Amino acid sequence: MALASPASSATETGAERGRRWLAGSPGQLVALVVAFGLLLASHVGPALPGLEPRGQTMLGIFLWFVILLATEALPPVVLGVSAPLLIVVLNGAEIPKAFNAFSNDVFFLILGAFVLVAVMIETGLGKRIALGIVGLVRSTKATRIMAALMAAGTALHAILPTVAETALFLPISRCFGELSEGRQPSRGLQRANQAMILTVTGLVPLFAGVFFLTAGVPNLVLVGLLSETSGIEISWLDWLIYNLPLWGLIPILYFLVKWWFQIGSVELPNADKVLPQVRAELGPIKKGEIWALICIAIGFTLWVSESVHGISTGMVAIIMIALLFMPWGGLKFGDFGPKVMWGMLFLIGGAISLGNQLFASGAVEWLAQFLVDPIRNAGITSGILVLLILAFALHVARAGIISGGAMAAIFVPLIIGIAQQLDYNVLPFSLILTNALNFA
Repeated sequence: MALASPASSATETGAERGRRWLAGSPGQLVALVVAFGLLLASHVGPALPGLEPRGQTMLGIFLWFVILLATEALPPVVLGVSAPLLIVVLNGAEIPKAFNAFSNDVFFLILGAFVLVAVMIETGLGKRIALGIVGLVRSTKATRIMAALMAAGTALHAILPTVAETALFLPISRCFGELSEGRQPSRGLQRANQAMILTVTGLVPLFAGVFFLTAGVPNLVLVGLLSETSGIEISWLDWLIYNLPLWGLIPILYFLVKWWFQIGSVELPNADKVLPQVRAELGPIKKGEIWALICIAIGFTLWVSESVHGISTGMVAIIMIALLFMPWGGLKFGDFGPKVMWGMLFLIGGAISLGNQLFASGAVEWLAQFLVDPIRNAGITSGILVLLILAFALHVARAGIISGGAMAAIFVPLIIGIAQQLDYNVLPFSLILTNALNFA
């Protein structure tokens, strides 16, 4: 009996897991059936007017990808490599062309950024930098502390993507927002708590997500597709310069939140004790953190001086990775490798590869006609008016799509295709609409 029990238990556990998976994911099973059904119908079904068979198959792969991405029916890694695989198997594309995004400079930039994020989070360096910036404001006023947290969040967005930044700043914001000296929080303190959590962990990552190239998936997909389809190369510094006007949104956000929550006169009791407590939890700065800071400084210096040395943004990211894990740095890759967002890395690579083949097959041009023809038929020639119409229309379509990756895969190729069809300058047109969708 004793010998049989473990095997029986293991069998039951496996069966229970299977039942839970089947019972707990009916939506994902339906999504798989629908996605593969549409893929099959597109591949073997009747020809669509104006679309070549190769483009029709690509349209099916595109729908398959979007459905499974939006429903999370497949792991990101599997989805990211399966899309180019289907392009090879169903469309007969050459492997290097189908997987071309995985050798693109943008892909290596993402790889370097994701490794750096893992180091920043796991070592506590990201929190240490945030606390250092907030510590510059020696005050108990809620508005000043919120402004310092907003500044820290904006600065760290140069390294951290939106999700990682939200996870980093949520506990810090709560430390300040929940101070009440052991008493029932006053209404003012409650409003300050709400304002800080909403602004620092929600709105600042949303607003600042367009400031830096590595801060958002849509940014990276756009840059990758512009490089492959239009020959437009955008470096980390280029992206920063193009989006400088949007930095004005941060002070507007600050004053709007201050007015809306009426926290101009709210004081946070014991706020001056929070930073020492959190710093004490982190302990003294370690050798690995110091070396990581040096590597970050080297990387940023190379990024902003690309025009001088000619080393591309992605290659600079690889240089940073190599430097991070040098023997003298005190950092071991094995400690951080499992924390790297490998799934997102391969998902972005798959999305860019898919977008490239959508362009090459004519599927993007075919889809773009559905939006371009009504604009032309209406006699609309003003570029500003076209941007406003498309921004509104795409916002409505974007409303039901939570995932930034799904949004990028669906809309970024379409936006570039519309710009090409209307003979507009592709870079500003696609940048404006992609940023607008980031805020949707």
